Amino acid sequence: MRVIKFFLLLTILPLRILFAQFAITDTSFFDDKMVDSSLTSSTDWKTEPGKLLLQTGENENLARNKYAYIVYKSRNLPPDTAARNANRLLDGSFFSPSYVQILSLNAGPSGEGTYIIIDLQAIRAVNRVKMWQLGFYPGGSTNLPTNLRVRAYTIYGGLDTLTMEKLVQVPENTSGITDDFFQKVEEIRYLKITIDVIDQVQSTVISEIQVFGKGYLPEGFYTSVVRDAQQPVNWSKVTWEAEIPEQTQISVRLRTGNTPKVDTTWSDWKEDSATVSGTLLPVFEPRRYMQYQIRLGTQTLFTPKVDVISIHYDTRLIAQSTDAEISPHQSTILSENMFTYAIKINKSPTDHSIDTIVIMTPTPSQLLDVLQDGAAVIYASKIYPDRIIISLNNPITTSTTFQAKIRCTPFLGINKFSSYLVSKSIPDNPQRVDTKKLNGVEAWSVVTTDVPKKLIIDYRISPNPFTPNGDGLNDRTGITFFLANIAEPRGLIGNEVRELTIKIYDLTGRMIRSLYSQDSRAAAFIAGNSFEWDGRDDNGKIVRPGVYISQIVIESDNGGEQTARTVTVVY
Repeated sequence: MRVIKFFLLLTILPLRILFAQFAITDTSFFDDKMVDSSLTSSTDWKTEPGKLLLQTGENENLARNKYAYIVYKSRNLPPDTAARNANRLLDGSFFSPSYVQILSLNAGPSGEGTYIIIDLQAIRAVNRVKMWQLGFYPGGSTNLPTNLRVRAYTIYGGLDTLTMEKLVQVPENTSGITDDFFQKVEEIRYLKITIDVIDQVQSTVISEIQVFGKGYLPEGFYTSVVRDAQQPVNWSKVTWEAEIPEQTQISVRLRTGNTPKVDTTWSDWKEDSATVSGTLLPVFEPRRYMQYQIRLGTQTLFTPKVDVISIHYDTRLIAQSTDAEISPHQSTILSENMFTYAIKINKSPTDHSIDTIVIMTPTPSQLLDVLQDGAAVIYASKIYPDRIIISLNNPITTSTTFQAKIRCTPFLGINKFSSYLVSKSIPDNPQRVDTKKLNGVEAWSVVTTDVPKKLIIDYRISPNPFTPNGDGLNDRTGITFFLANIAEPRGLIGNEVRELTIKIYDLTGRMIRSLYSQDSRAAAFIAGNSFEWDGRDDNGKIVRPGVYISQIVIESDNGGEQTARTVTVVY
């Protein structure tokens, strides 16, 4: 039965404060009326009553939107050119220009042996493969000419691309749609389709490849209908009980609002889903209504199974309403500036007191001052690369305007400074601060102007020289810099990743230490995010005194960028 359960938790605090903890709990998943079908796919709550699991894949194309590449023999064409991208065979489109072409014998050297590799991206139980010629499509005519068909082919399968087993061989094909069933279900991840015969005159043209099998689909989503907490609440943790076999996954995300139907006033889906039961999801609050979405995933032949899910909340708030804004709202990119972060706080006498305010910082920041209604307050603070924690000497118990003066260097296109109110009464459930939008951008964001001429900005090494002799003074040197926007258009800024490497060389050009080599987004590698060199080589030995070269390289679409600085080791 699907119910709303109420839990009363008693907590003994220094002031013996009691607070109510509630939860919206779903204990079974058989009621179709509780499902938002428009946002639900590939999940099953009927085969095993009371449990939510993935659907089986007999009628689902397991290859759709996965990954494929083609290696051409004909005319020595390079693999996966823009006009011959094998991923078009898995996009669900049966029409031009979504196809690949293998040229006829008259068009050049023989194309026999050209092959297509499909990565299903998980181990699947496969027993059927269909190939469609351009012009043939589901529900369309099957009386079209078949002159572009695959004349002869072989299908292989395996867990890798090196040891593949022959599954089907068709020495002569006369159909524009091939449909091959295997003698037994094969547990494979990769398929290889080899074109064995090429026509003398007509090219071979394939518009779509479909793969079917048994077992569970790799991914599915279950979305609840909008749920009502009966009043605006402070949403808390999400918990669940489930069977989670190895290499299967469960994640949950929420969105909240104050209207019974989702509209433009609702928050977006939480960007980071909860992957562990008991995770706090910081959605906008207080809000009366909530909708949750469960993602089930598998990379094996098993499925996760959910028995119970609970979305916890407090009815006693930390603040009735809040509104955060940062000014100035615009700033020159990679230019240090001072900002005022203001939160208008509306409280009632029954609200919990506000003891701590946490401001998330997209770039390492300094806290210069804290004000309340324009007057300085006594506070303590802890500064981290991604947040500022402000503990108030006198908790906030009435409506007020809180201000924090911050100095930082914005480096993203949109720099979001979200924030949270924390009460000692409920320390495990902070209340996320609200914000309005200015020109479509959340008002707690700094929008940068101009475009940096370089990707690697303000590269510094300090101390320089340094003395790695173990005396506790200047034993390490810090490497700091900003990695600017590495994607265009600006809507993609911060979302693209490129390989970033930091290496130390001696003056002969010999690399002696690799400090970093990973994909990176735009970032501020300063303060706690900086890199350090301890004066040792890759073998752990301290280098000799002398001058060395520290080099930073970032790959990008325009060929990349590199920069270097000298660093001196002395004793």
